[in-house]
This record gives sequence, structure tokens and C-alpha cells, in this order.
Amino acid sequence: MYYIKERISKIIFELKRRQYGKELIIEEYEVLEGNYLTEEDVPKEAVYQKVSKDYLFGGFENHYAFKFDIQVPEDFQGKTIGLYIAGAESGWDYAINPQFLLYVNDELRQGIDLNHRENILTYDAQAGTNYHVYLHCYSGRTRETTTLKLKLFALDKETRDLYFNLITPYFVANKLPKDDINHIEIIEILNETINLLDLREYYTDAYYNSIRLANTYIKEEFYEKKCKESNIIATCIGHTHIDVAWLWTVDQTKEKVLRSFSTVLSLMEQYPEYLFMSSQPVLYEFVKEKYPPLLDKIREKVKEGSWEPEGAMYVEADCNVTSGESLVRQILYGTKIFKEEFGATNEVLWLPDVFGYSAALPQILQKSNIKYFMTTKIAWNQYNKMPYDTFMWKGIDGSEVLTHFITTQNPGHNPKEHFTTYNGILHPETMINAWDRYQQKGINQDVLVAFGYGDGGGGATYEMLEMGRRLSKGIQGSPTVKMGKVKDYFKRLEARVKNNKKLPKWTGELYLEYHRGTYTSMARNKRDNRKSEIIYTDLEKILTFKEVVQEGYDKEALDKAWKTILLNQFHDILPGTSIKDVYDVTQKEYEQLVSNEGIKEALVQLSKNMYIEKEGVLAFNTTSFQRNTLVSINAETATLLLANEKIAEKNSIFYFEDEFGTRYTAQISADGEILLLDPSFPAMGYKLYRLVGCESIDSKEMVITNHLIETGRMKLNLNDKGQLVSIVDKVRNRELLKEGRVGNELRVFEDRPMNYDNWDIDIYYREKSWAVDNLIDIEVLEQGPIRGALKLSYTFLNSTIEQIIYVYNHTSRIDFKHFIDWDQSQLLLKTNFPADINSTQATYEIQYGNIKRNTTENNTWDVAQFEVVGHKWADLSETGFGISILNDSKYGYRIKDGEMELTLIKSGIEPNPVSDREKHYFVYSLFSHEGDYTQDVIKEAYDLNYKIHTIKVEANSQGKKVRNSFVTTDKENIIIEVMKKSEDQKDTIIRLYESQNKRTKVNLEFLLSYSEIIRTNLLEEDEYRLAEDTNKLFLTIKPFEIVTLRLKK
Repeated sequence: MYYIKERISKIIFELKRRQYGKELIIEEYEVLEGNYLTEEDVPKEAVYQKVSKDYLFGGFENHYAFKFDIQVPEDFQGKTIGLYIAGAESGWDYAINPQFLLYVNDELRQGIDLNHRENILTYDAQAGTNYHVYLHCYSGRTRETTTLKLKLFALDKETRDLYFNLITPYFVANKLPKDDINHIEIIEILNETINLLDLREYYTDAYYNSIRLANTYIKEEFYEKKCKESNIIATCIGHTHIDVAWLWTVDQTKEKVLRSFSTVLSLMEQYPEYLFMSSQPVLYEFVKEKYPPLLDKIREKVKEGSWEPEGAMYVEADCNVTSGESLVRQILYGTKIFKEEFGATNEVLWLPDVFGYSAALPQILQKSNIKYFMTTKIAWNQYNKMPYDTFMWKGIDGSEVLTHFITTQNPGHNPKEHFTTYNGILHPETMINAWDRYQQKGINQDVLVAFGYGDGGGGATYEMLEMGRRLSKGIQGSPTVKMGKVKDYFKRLEARVKNNKKLPKWTGELYLEYHRGTYTSMARNKRDNRKSEIIYTDLEKILTFKEVVQEGYDKEALDKAWKTILLNQFHDILPGTSIKDVYDVTQKEYEQLVSNEGIKEALVQLSKNMYIEKEGVLAFNTTSFQRNTLVSINAETATLLLANEKIAEKNSIFYFEDEFGTRYTAQISADGEILLLDPSFPAMGYKLYRLVGCESIDSKEMVITNHLIETGRMKLNLNDKGQLVSIVDKVRNRELLKEGRVGNELRVFEDRPMNYDNWDIDIYYREKSWAVDNLIDIEVLEQGPIRGALKLSYTFLNSTIEQIIYVYNHTSRIDFKHFIDWDQSQLLLKTNFPADINSTQATYEIQYGNIKRNTTENNTWDVAQFEVVGHKWADLSETGFGISILNDSKYGYRIKDGEMELTLIKSGIEPNPVSDREKHYFVYSLFSHEGDYTQDVIKEAYDLNYKIHTIKVEANSQGKKVRNSFVTTDKENIIIEVMKKSEDQKDTIIRLYESQNKRTKVNLEFLLSYSEIIRTNLLEEDEYRLAEDTNKLFLTIKPFEIVTLRLKK
């Protein structure tokens, strides 16, 4: 018969409209403007305004308090009743639409949002019962106004049950081919069911008798006879992905969490089978801060087994720009909080929405007891579909972690497309799509589906849970739905695929072919992040050293600072993809973090408790390298030190001695700093310098002119535009640039991506570009025995670019320091060094190691990597010689066919219309060397980023004499990254890593002798003892291995 399916659809959706048997519109309520989370927070003197249902509220980022009382009418007696609450209806965007927290009789009930407008008050209404309602309202980020829609309803549960009994198999049939036997049987039974209905008059005895008859029929004939568990399973877990900041601020997220989590708890009361998982311990800290009773309820559900706190990281952090140690701290802090708050042990890294996955992660996970990894964002690849959804992911050191990609595709998506989502809808089509999209069907027949609206959407809805109940019965043609926890799913998956030779393996990074602009957007934020990461690991090292002479290690303050750093590494904050308000806040937070006051104070306390023979300068090196480096003494200290010296401006040379009598040469910089060259500064320790003399000489060791810069090592020729037409390494007799090309070419590209402006750089950006070559001024700043400097000033449209080229006699490194006032949008600034190097691969530093990437475009995988991420350095080498680009705050690189490009500024316009339109301060460097990157490249990158810390000190004959280094290594490829107090504050923790993919036997020597030296994992859990009663340790370290040691006094 024709159009039977259409007839069924018509009847089903008619039933949907009849779910409320009775309704009572609430005509009046009271309103008060202001952000009062609970009614108790409202000041006693505050006066509410009585208004009607036509009252308009809203506006940009406003808060309101609404309240009213409602009495149950006689005709609602004995029924299931609830409140319906709604504001504006505008798309999915939970930043724009009003959202509410609902309190009934002073009890927090749930959040109200676009997807959750119902709250059941009771299943057995008693006429005359009074309910007092309080609503906390956030208006959203729109200037529009709306009315508040309020009504009391009596739920017609029998009609709702029939609606879901019909609609769920209908959606299954709708997805199947018409000649599929399951499609045919479902349609036949649905048709027979609706034939039993009497819809002539709704809510009559005849209507209800027919509803009951139809419900009985479909349960018996379909759900009992036709349904059975499939061998294809969809393990479903409730979830609400909450961006800690994005189109809203962190402060608004604190409210979103209360709304979403209270909604989850409300639905759990109605649907006991509902299991829910939420990552990001910071969200639970927000709950604890804003409304502690809600956290108590969550603890109860965790104890019951309904709520799963899992995911490992403090926030779902960006994994491109975040440093290796920050990734460790993300897991260290995250797992610790979940353990302390809920007794939960995390084993899954849950990162559904980050923009790329470092090849360092498998080792970090394995050494943090994290056995499993889940994401889905990589399905957004532009060019290539990842070939696996379940596989072993192998990192740079050989560590492996079981990985599973969620393959959820919501209704309307084509399973042949790449795209999948972590905001799944528990719906038959979603389940069928998830299985169809899954690629490892031969080894696993159980797909993981995270369902629920995110970002303030409140997670699962009653509609999803109703459909889930029916899909759990085993409707043929669809995977059988089973509620299950994430960790349990992975344990079953591990058992199923273990030792299966068909289990695939992916080695190296999981590069996301999308969102490449996130390596560069909001450059200030990325600079501040790197400075913060360095400053706080430096501070930990100095405080640990200080404890040798004086106790005092403020772990509480350090924890607070680290949590701010980790919070701001969230995957829409650090990548530069949030609204401007977010970065106004982070700017203030970073200003405090990077002030260096903590380091200065720690050095002052160190100096007060150590022996110092004479007044001078205390300098501290926080790297594990013995450094040939410049010690910069700030202008204020320089003025005090040189107060009694006769200085002949630029021609003055100064002499310092250290505590052992070794003499050093120094010069004054253009900005008044003393630059002291020390060729052997001790590792992880200090030196003391005192001024012993000054003379005026005319240095001949460098030539600095408008067209020629020459040192004992390097020779640079400049054209009339200030561009480098030749860069010669004199030591190696090698021209660095391709013939006829210019180096350090600043070029601006038109950057108008197809979709996500601050996220994306699209491949066509190279179609149009302009050179920055309007040189307006050039000036020689320094020409000393240690450093030379040439300043060049450019304009580009409304922007000004000031560049200082620094050269040195002690290194071939050339630094390019920039002060840019950028006033452009959708223009991408890059620098390029066209290197005369023959190599098909470039090497890039990543977290705790490095990786190689092709410089060719032989296939679509190579083509897709037209912009890639790297940290402090990237290197291009041929046999015997190489060139590196180093930097102090940049992450976006392009190295193709010898063209070595570093991306400097992006300046997108969405969602922040003024991104990067501000002042920029950064340094990048060019470094030529023998061999490959193993020849001093890493050391130079650390030298650029990790400054020697200095303070002026007075003589102190009463202090303790202390050896200069806390710990040393005899192998430079072994880098000590961390020296801190243990989390239990009893011992010292040392973390080191192998940096050159080289199996290494290394000797460590410590300042102190320790009763035990114990190897631990990254969570500082002891593994085994290495040595006893010694200050020395011999270790064999594997390529790229991270090693953590506990030193017990």
C-alpha cells in the first residue's frame, strides 16, 4: 500500500503534540536585575518588580532573578506535573540564548536551556500544594530581549510512552533500505499499532483505552517478539562537553557547569539507568567554589556508580602549543583532584575536541598510568581520512597506548563523510551511523557513543533517554544500546583486541588537517604561556636549590600559579579562538605570572643565607647545560654597579671576576644593560660576579654598518631595503641562502579562511602576498666585543615594525628581535629564510623530544601539512651542515623545498574581531651548524629561551658555602627539565629526558648525598630503587625517554 510510512509519521507526530494533558499559563511573576545565584544571595533591601508574562528581559551579559509561587489546581490532582520554562529560541548557540538555574522550594532542581525546558515537580500532584520557584537567569551575549514563557503542565505519560514506543523503531526503519526485512516488519507492526488508536476526541476514555491497547500491542508484538540483543553494540555514555572558555568567559562557564550538572542529576532521578561521564577536574572545582551542595550530590552519584569522573587532564588542553612539562602537570593535577574528591583512578585521556595530538603523548600517558586515549576531532581532516578508528598509537620513544576514535554521526550525516561528533544524540540513526562509519569491524563490534548537548546545552535529554531505553531492547537493524562507563568500555576493548594481529598501529603524531591557525592566533597569549611555563619551572628549581641553605618552599602558591597556567591551556584559550573578553582576563593573569617577582625573591633569600665574599651580582642558570652564554644584568642593577666608574658610553668595556678569580669581559647594551660573556656557566646552579675594572676602547672585533654586519663567525650583507642578500658562515665557509634570494624576508599574506577565521589557515592563502620592505630608518645600536646590533624600522599599511639584528662573537646564532605595533586584520605575517640545504625532511622540536616531517609534497598527507607545529626550534640539515630557526614564542612553521618559514602574526577576526591587533614582542633566530640538529641546536634554543637570572647582592660572611651546581650530567643530550619538591613535600623530584633519539649512558652528580634515589612515574609514584647513600647515579636512558627520580634525604 502506498504512503503507509507517511501515515505512520503523521500519527506519531500528532501524539507528540498531545503529551501535555493539561496546561496552566503563569501570567505574573516578580523580577529583579542582578547576579544572585541563590535566593539567599538577594539583599534583604532589594525590591522585586511585579510584571506580566509580556515583560521583556535580556540584553548583553545581564543577570536576572525571577520568582513566583504556584498552587496545584484541583484538576491536576494525582497527575505527574511539571514546569515548562523557556526564553528565546535562537539556533544552538548557548552563548546567545538565555539560560536559567531552577530552584523549587529552595532546592536546586536543574538548568533550563534550549534542550531542557521541563522539570517534573511530582508524580502524584496534590491539589492545593504550593511551590515556590526561583530562577537565576543569564541573558546571554546578545542585545536582544525576549519574554519568559512559564506554564504548569500535567504530563500525559501514557501518550508519551506510546510516542516513544512508535518513534524509536520508526527511525530505525527510516534508516534501512525499503527491501530490508527489518524495515518491512517494523512498518507493518507500526501500522497495525496505530490502527488500534481512537483519535476522534483526545483525552477521553475511548482515547486512553486505545492508547493502552496500542501500547500493549507494540510491547508484545514488537519489543518482546521481534527485538533481541544484536551482536553489534553501541556503548552509550551521557556527556556534556563544556568549553572552559570560548564564546563566553571562564566566569560564565562556572554558571554553565552548575546548570548542566544539576540537569544531569535531575534526569538521573527520572532515569536510573542514565550513566554520565565528565572530564576536566577544573569544572568540579568551579562547582565547589560556586555551589558546594551540588558537588556533594555528584559525590553520591559517583559512589553509586552513575557518574564517572574520568579524562585525566585538569582541562582538555591544547596538545600542540602546551609544553611537555605542562602536559605532565595537566595529568598530575587532574588525576590528583579526581582521586581526592571522588576516589577515582583515571586511565583514559579524554580529548574529544583538541586540534592535534603530539607524538610525545603516548609516553606521557603510559608513564602516568593512562592506558587509553579517545578523541574524535581528527575526523575533521580536510584532505585525508584517518585509516583506523581502533589502533595502538606509538609515540616517539616507542610507547604505545590503545586508542579509539568515536565515530558518532548524528541524524542527517553521511557515514561516508569524515566528520564525527562528541555531541552525540542518542537516536537510532546515530547508532546506525556510528557503526557504519566504524572501520575496525573485523576486530571489534562495540562502538562508543558519547551522547548529550555540550557547552551549556545540558547533556542528555529525556527524549534521548526514552529512545535509549527502547534501543536497549535490541531493535533489529540497529546496534543494541547499552549504557556503559568509558573506562569499562576501554577495558573490554583491550581484552577483545589484545594479541589480535589485525589490530592496526599508527606511529608518530596525529596531525589534524585543520585549524592550523591555532599555532599562531593571539600571539600575546602564546608568548605569555611559554614565559609562564619557563618561569615556574625555573622558580621551582631555584626554590629547590635555596632549600640547601634555607627551608621555604611555598607549594600552595606554586599550585595556584600552575593551575592558572593549566586553565589557560584549555583548547580554545591557548589556541587563540575565544572572544576578546577571555584574553582581557588572561592578560591580567599572565602579567602576574610573568612578573618574575617570585624568582627575584627566591634569589634574594638564597643570597641572604649563602656565603658571599664581596658585593656584586648573583646569577643563576636553570638549564642542565654548562653554558657559553651572555649574562644580562638589568639597567637598574648596572647603574648601581657602575656608579663609581667612568663610562665612555658605547666604547666602555668592563671586567668582572667570579668567586674563583676568573675574569670576564662585558659591554653595555643600547638599553643600558650589562652584557657579560661567560663561556662556562655551571649547569643548574649559580655564579657570583663582581666588577673589577673598566676601560674605554674602540672595538674592532665587529663591523656593523647599514649594509654589512660581520663578526669572527658570520658575515651578513644587506640591500637598501634592509633584507639579507647574503648570510655566510665564515667558520664553515658556507653561504646559507639560495642564490638570488633574500633571507629574513618578512611577507604578509591575505588570510581569509573558508570557515573558522581564528582557527584556520587555508591552503590558498599563498595566492596573494606583499613584502614588508618599506624601510624608513636604519641605525647601528651596538658594536662591542661581545654583541653587535643593527636596528631597522619598517611600516606596512597602518602597522610599524621595528627589528633589531643581534650578532655575537661567541656563537653563529643571529637573533632578530621585534617590536611590532600591528593594526591589520586577516593578514598573516611570516618570515622566510630560503635555505641552500638539500633535504627531504625537517626536524621540529615537540614536547620532550622532536619529530621529522617531509619537506616534499609527494602525496596528500604531505600537502596537507602546509603549516605545522614546532616549539623552540626547527632544523633543516644535509650531511655535514644544517640551518635552524629558533624562537622564544612562536609555533607555526612551514619548511618546504628549502623554504624555512616561521609564522609570526595571524590577526583573524572571529570570534575576536581584534585578534592580534596590538603590540607584539618576540625574537627568532637563525643558527648554522655542522652536522644535524644534534650539534648545539637544542642548547642554543634553550639559551634563547632560558635567561640567566640575576640580582645585585651584598657581601655575606655569615652565610653557608654552597657548591655551584645542584645537579650535573656528563651528556648534553640528557636534559634536566624539572627540579622541584615532591607532591608530598618530603623529597626532591628530578625529571630529565633524552633529546636526540640516542640510547645514552649518563652520569648524574648531585650537590647533596641521598639515602635513596628512586625511579618514579610521572605521577611521582615509586617504581624501584636505583641507589642508596650516594650523591652520584649512573643511568642508561632510552631514546626520547622521560625519567623521573625521587631523591630522599
